[in-house]
Amino acid sequence: MNCKDKLSLITIVKGREHHLRNLLKGVSRSSYIPDEIIIVAIDELPAIVDFDTLPIKIVHLKSEGGHLPIAKARNTGAIAASNEHLVFLDVDCIPSSGFFEQIFLQGCIHGTLIMGNPRYLTEKISYDVKEEELKNLSINHPHRPVVNGMEISADWMLFWSLCFYIPKPLFLVLEGFDENYTGYGAEDTDFSLTLKQKGNYRFLLSEATVYHQQHPVYSPPVHQLDSIITNAGIFYKKWGRWVMENWLHAFHKHDLINWLETSTRIEKKNSPSKELISKCFQPEAPFM
Repeated sequence: MNCKDKLSLITIVKGREHHLRNLLKGVSRSSYIPDEIIIVAIDELPAIVDFDTLPIKIVHLKSEGGHLPIAKARNTGAIAASNEHLVFLDVDCIPSSGFFEQIFLQGCIHGTLIMGNPRYLTEKISYDVKEEELKNLSINHPHRPVVNGMEISADWMLFWSLCFYIPKPLFLVLEGFDENYTGYGAEDTDFSLTLKQKGNYRFLLSEATVYHQQHPVYSPPVHQLDSIITNAGIFYKKWGRWVMENWLHAFHKHDLINWLETSTRIEKKNSPSKELISKCFQPEAPFM
């Protein structure tokens, strides 16, 4: 590492202590350990043991209403960070041993938004899993490009917020994530388009790898119907285009909403039945 600055890692947790422990285990075996690890704990404080040597700082945030305040939690973590360089990891991501060193060095050079390379684990893992096993048990997402080193992306919709770097001054220029979005969806695409709108920055993709831990999903995410309707509507009013169209198409097909790509609003028709929710539940899928 030639970068003389310091790095803050930010992750958000509500429950999922098993995932958090696996994330921290990955951090502890990294070639470069972040100088500060900020855990934004929503509602419940995690019981963290075995990581006394890591520079962990816990920030407590209470949720309001029925949806998780993901945007607010990320902003809270960024504000609490004492360093000028930030990496955000979702709590279900395990960093590869070279992830922080690679993406931090790239960030020091380029000073813009850089998304890492998520690989998706196809089965649950034990706490003492080795990195070679993580490589062998993981796959690339079929809707994401394979990146060698680093490349400029012309597709700003490719920004997914599960693993990314950004300089803190730039994060503040963007005023963070829009806290009007609560619950599932759209806040990360809104964030990248806000950066694009500034006109002076690039969006980069890095091969710096994290491993996304397998957990049950719903596809389509009918259990998140209300937040997706709300967040997609906020996004449309702000940007004049739709987001999460694949889920909206699926909801329309299941007669949950009235919506077409030419629509200017989403009308909720029905709530998902227990049978539909059960049908959409995929306990062993690597991703939605």
